[in-house]
Amino acid sequence: MRLSVKNLSAFYGKKQILHDITFPDVDGGMVVGLLGPNASGKSTLMKCLSGEKKSKGNIIFDDDNLQEVGSKKWHEKVATMPQTPPAPTALTPTELMWSTARALALPYSDKELSRKIESIFNDLGLSDFQLDALHTLSGGKRQLIGLALAFIRDPELLLLDEPTSALDLRWRMIVLELVKNKVQQDGRVSIAALHDLDLAARYCDLLVLMKNGKVIASGPSEEVLIPENLARVYHVETEIDLSKPGYPRIDVVGAI
Repeated sequence: MRLSVKNLSAFYGKKQILHDITFPDVDGGMVVGLLGPNASGKSTLMKCLSGEKKSKGNIIFDDDNLQEVGSKKWHEKVATMPQTPPAPTALTPTELMWSTARALALPYSDKELSRKIESIFNDLGLSDFQLDALHTLSGGKRQLIGLALAFIRDPELLLLDEPTSALDLRWRMIVLELVKNKVQQDGRVSIAALHDLDLAARYCDLLVLMKNGKVIASGPSEEVLIPENLARVYHVETEIDLSKPGYPRIDVVGAI
């Protein structure tokens, strides 16, 4: 299983948002972190990868080119967790999971689906809230439910747009650890748009650093998260601690 993104461009009207996006091929079992400030093009890139937005260039996953296969076949492989959590309605998390699974015609018996939902809720710490109305839950809890809705599909390509933005530090680590474990165990691929550089370095196998719709750097964390790149993208002066291999620690000295 492999994801290949080459020379990808996207427009809103006549305005070009993504400019020839290319990054190294992503093999099964890998998590990719999309990094960059607001308006860098991360969310647009996620929409292109999901097939929600038209693009030019090549997005090839498991030998299927998005430009050539039908949307139905592509969406059978891909699940997206959007940046906005599920709306605060009167539905309970359990009802939302069941209705989503049945609307997608997922191939589970009632017994299998019940077990699957129970397992996902347990992994995400949602078991105690599964019968509470969504409008009574915090934004962080609803964000976890959004991740549960993506997990229920068992996607080959899991797209996560700011999956930890409403979570505290402990749950950010739990969620990213869970995503990494699921991807590695099943040989799937996950792309996550993230703001926290330290967590991205810790949990992602490949980083793609973006600014103004362009890739500034891509590769392993120790090659991407260097002072020159961070100054160019975030306009900050940094010091990078590489004393722990694979886990660079970023200290922000000040704004530039």
